[in-house]
Amino acid sequence: MFDAVLFDLDGTLIDTVPMITRCFQYVFSKYGHKALSDTDVHALFGPAESVIFSREFGDRWPEVLTTYLQCYRQGHATLSMSEDMMHLMKELHGYGSKLAIVTNKERDTTDITLNHFDLAQMFDVVVTAEDVPQPKPQPYGILSALKALAVDSSRAVLVGDTMNDVNAAHAAGVAVIQGTWFVPNPPLARGWMVADTIKVLRQLLLD
Repeated sequence: MFDAVLFDLDGTLIDTVPMITRCFQYVFSKYGHKALSDTDVHALFGPAESVIFSREFGDRWPEVLTTYLQCYRQGHATLSMSEDMMHLMKELHGYGSKLAIVTNKERDTTDITLNHFDLAQMFDVVVTAEDVPQPKPQPYGILSALKALAVDSSRAVLVGDTMNDVNAAHAAGVAVIQGTWFVPNPPLARGWMVADTIKVLRQLLLD
């Protein structure tokens, strides 16, 4: 049993990745960029949204970000929250585990998602890309969350879906569980636990 469970957000807690991909494709097309495949969009993921748009659109990035946020907010009408995931978080609370989010998203998009699903009260700490010097795969977000939670790295686990999550967890000295229930990924290198369903995740966290 872990004292703290840290969750990635996109593709881990909620299946937001398809919607985010569509919004990226929309803004890149709207502002005259070349058409992007799903794979092209996913290759951009990692930095915060404003960093990506600044790199790709230069001085126009604030306008692009505003358009993206409109699409992102509206896109939540197509999303749903897994009842199994919600139940698991309530169970973890009941067992006394502290919960946190560590995401590479910016605060605006993080808050849109948490507020839409009424999740903010479930988490003791929320760390976004704006709160740390560098996002995952650097360990700063995890270390910041652990400091705020007053939990040692040996008593914590990160649940995430990407190699950035795995590498950040290893760098921070915490256990990691790769979740593939929303976005199936190939096995990742090095030692880690894998959960292909939320039921398996529950077993790894509670049994």
